[in-house]
Amino acid sequence: MKILVVLSRIPYPLDKGDKLRAFYQIKELSKNNEVYLFCLNNSAFQNKSIDILSSFVKDIYVAEFNKFDGLVGIITSFFDGTPFQTGYYSHSRNLRAFKNYCNKIQPDVIFNQFVRTAKYSLVDIPKVLDYQDALSANMEGRASKSKFITRFLFNIEAKRLRKYEAKMFDVFDKLTIIVNADKKEIRHPKQDEIIVLPNGVDNSYFEYKSPQEKEFDIIFSGGMSYAPNIVAANYLAKEIMPLVLRELPKAKLVIAGANPASSVKNLASDRVKVTGWVDDMKEYYGKSKIFIAPMQIGTGLQNKLLEAMAMNLPCITSPLANQALGASPNENILIATTPQENANQIISLLTNKEKANSIAEKGNQFVKQNYRWETYGNLLENILKEATNKIL
Repeated sequence: MKILVVLSRIPYPLDKGDKLRAFYQIKELSKNNEVYLFCLNNSAFQNKSIDILSSFVKDIYVAEFNKFDGLVGIITSFFDGTPFQTGYYSHSRNLRAFKNYCNKIQPDVIFNQFVRTAKYSLVDIPKVLDYQDALSANMEGRASKSKFITRFLFNIEAKRLRKYEAKMFDVFDKLTIIVNADKKEIRHPKQDEIIVLPNGVDNSYFEYKSPQEKEFDIIFSGGMSYAPNIVAANYLAKEIMPLVLRELPKAKLVIAGANPASSVKNLASDRVKVTGWVDDMKEYYGKSKIFIAPMQIGTGLQNKLLEAMAMNLPCITSPLANQALGASPNENILIATTPQENANQIISLLTNKEKANSIAEKGNQFVKQNYRWETYGNLLENILKEATNKIL
């Protein structure tokens, strides 16, 4: 098949969850198909990103836009009722470029990532949309943690996304999403037709040899400009760590991830390291004893948990995050809700090596059995084939 993948940003470097998902999906699809990329972009990028992607895709079209284009798009969406983020990424110049690119390469099927790219599908070609997450539910969660003005805007966006997510059934031939919990948030009579297509873990995480000596007791990772990670990092450093340090005063936390917000940078202290961008996250997982993802808001599967479990780290997370992961509490993973519960779980793993090893080993097996890119790459290829057959 000739597959055109439409993305809201260039999927490299792998500093965001959606880029990670797109990168490995594209890589798997390219094994048996010709893959073309149409990537929207409004920031500087390195030629290295294009070089790496070009090693397995046939061609890449980068559709540039600037802040003014984004603002015009948002104003347009305000009046046409579509989500603000859809307007931000949709511009007449790039929509024309998309149609011209389709005419040039003549794809058999188009694969869009996120509803924000849905306007880049209005051509008479079979098409599949990856919702990834229920963005409407994500916005509702962010509204609940925000102050008045931003809460008001997030609630408006959530309502618009609810309607737009439902409209996708009329636009696309097939629909996918990462986890079943988000599938249930897409409010439509044909909700059951959405196909759950989880993320996976790159084999290099399973194969990485961690050093025996550990520099950090606890690690939390992720894109640190992303609101759910900012909330979790502050919660961890300000509310959980003081309780841990009462019992284990030498415990050290590392918060590893690109583009930390100022509130995350300000968490740095003699017991908390904030790294910013790191070239290889495996190095920091390898330097750490346990992983924690105390997510308070956000939806979808946490790639950070999959990676840490793949590297034999015992993991702690919230009920919210485990709802998507589906691991067995007290067997594959530990669950905590309050700051004290999180602190207790951390202390139990740091002081009980047998327990830590058991959780780590069973968590590793859980990920090996349930989250492999090869498995879900084959499933995605079949979904795309079905979309083309549906039209034929």
